[in-house]
Amino acid sequence: MSLLSDNLRALYGRHPGLRGLGLESAGEGPLAVESSACGLPTAKFQDAYLHSRYDPREEARRQLARELPARFSSAVFLGFGLGYLPEVFLELHPGRPLAVIEPEPALFRQALAARDLRAMLASPDASWLVGREAEEAVMELEENSPGAPALLRLRPLYLASLPYYRRLEALLESLADRREVNLNTLRRFGRLWVRNLLANLPLFLRAAGTRELEGLFAGMPALLLAAGPSLEPVLAVLPALAERLVLVAVDTSYRLCRQAGVKPDLLVTVDPQYWNSRHLDWAELEGILLASEPSVHPRTFHRPRLPNLHFMSSFFPIGEALERVAGPRGRVGAGGSVATSAWDLARLTGARPLYLAGLDLGYPGRRTHARGAFFEERAHTLSGRLLPAEHQDFLVLTSAGLIPVASAAGGITLTDRRMLLYKWWFENQLKQHPGSSFTVSADGTRIAGLEYRPLSELLGLPARRPQIEERLAALRGGALDPDAALGGDVGPRARETLQELSRDLGRLEELGRRGLQLVGLAEGGGGQSKLEEVDRQILGLASRQVAGFLFQPLIRKVLGGSPGSYREALELSAELYRELAASAGYQAGLLRRALERDGFP
Repeated sequence: MSLLSDNLRALYGRHPGLRGLGLESAGEGPLAVESSACGLPTAKFQDAYLHSRYDPREEARRQLARELPARFSSAVFLGFGLGYLPEVFLELHPGRPLAVIEPEPALFRQALAARDLRAMLASPDASWLVGREAEEAVMELEENSPGAPALLRLRPLYLASLPYYRRLEALLESLADRREVNLNTLRRFGRLWVRNLLANLPLFLRAAGTRELEGLFAGMPALLLAAGPSLEPVLAVLPALAERLVLVAVDTSYRLCRQAGVKPDLLVTVDPQYWNSRHLDWAELEGILLASEPSVHPRTFHRPRLPNLHFMSSFFPIGEALERVAGPRGRVGAGGSVATSAWDLARLTGARPLYLAGLDLGYPGRRTHARGAFFEERAHTLSGRLLPAEHQDFLVLTSAGLIPVASAAGGITLTDRRMLLYKWWFENQLKQHPGSSFTVSADGTRIAGLEYRPLSELLGLPARRPQIEERLAALRGGALDPDAALGGDVGPRARETLQELSRDLGRLEELGRRGLQLVGLAEGGGGQSKLEEVDRQILGLASRQVAGFLFQPLIRKVLGGSPGSYREALELSAELYRELAASAGYQAGLLRRALERDGFP
């Protein structure tokens, strides 16, 4: 058997999805393979050696020692060559995941024909992203790489495909920024999310799920209304557009729709903060389909008559546990903004084409929102001689770090790094669902895959309001009764699930405190076996995932690499036990109060 066939058998055994790359095909490739002074193969590419002419493995070892940071969770290799860098990495760091990104399958095939790479190709720690677009590669890394990876470049191949790798590095930087934003958001709102979810439990168990909305508007055009400054010209013709399109509003744009004399068909809210609930002050939601994340502020639902409410599936462990009892609600994408969830839900309803208005992801005209939006009105309410509304806007814009970017219609607009994360999310989603979404906001940030269309195109669509109302009629049958009895055994099973979870969390709190005490003993050279027993018991409790949700930033820190010393390991262990006890105790207390609250089944 040949080296190529042996290597391919090992590769396909773990990664059958690579069969479609044509790696079996014969033919010359762009590498010139020759022997090095030590006898190992080396290779030239465009007159540049990819590896040492004397000892390729020793050169790889030196590069890793020079370029690997002190702490890292995984490694990503840009360019494969003959594979010495990832091969030595696996030997030096067993158990650490790595990914190889090689955009040229022909180069990868030559490596498989030149060396015996079976051990590396069959390794469960190695991922092979061969012949992938940069966006596809980064999406896979996002799913499989928990922390910030170390990047290692095979310089000649990196320079030969410089535009590709520069794009890849920019996407990885955006991914790192997004993960940092997510962790900071979790630090800031994690406890609020859990508290709101448990306060909303009676409604969460009784309300329908967004899965009931899937396919509802199949074949109908829809208009998603965000609250950016470019929404204003749309509002002027919104009554005419309502006759032609399904209207999907986010909470920030709802009052603007009502001021324009139009009630949206579908309203989406996801933010857990009190101030976000103020967007729906005095809102008449009867007849509207309200789609909500389960952890929005409970004040959102404090109304004499609840709307036709549809909850999304929860992204949090307690919500997931309850869905196993009450049934799945419907998974909706989340990119950090209500507009991302609204777009994904509108897509799931089957609406096509899907037009977006007011999704500026920036600051056209140096403004943050359309006139009349709650936050703009609040700025005027709070304005005074020493802090006028204009100065408040100035502070928001100057603190954002404005960046000029291309607009949807080809001009220039201003944005910031946070908005660019949302842009990146939309661009990745639009690659997966191309050709069905368009923007009518000429001055918003240009989003690849989201073509600009003038308002006149929408106004030229045929009227179809009667057909839209016909689709809505079945779901508008009745508002939610918060005191309605739960069907079947959902109520008792939900109570049993939460009681068991509360007991487990109480046990976790005890174990966390016990572990913290034992770390002190371990500093003096004892207690190690007892610590291992505590860890074993923690791993045996299913509630560890619930408790771990609130200290993900610390877990990311642990995954970032091995501690440098025994003392550092003990300090990290103490921090973990402390956070575990605090998180478990907090959530156990919330669960006990939720079970005692009126209205819980």
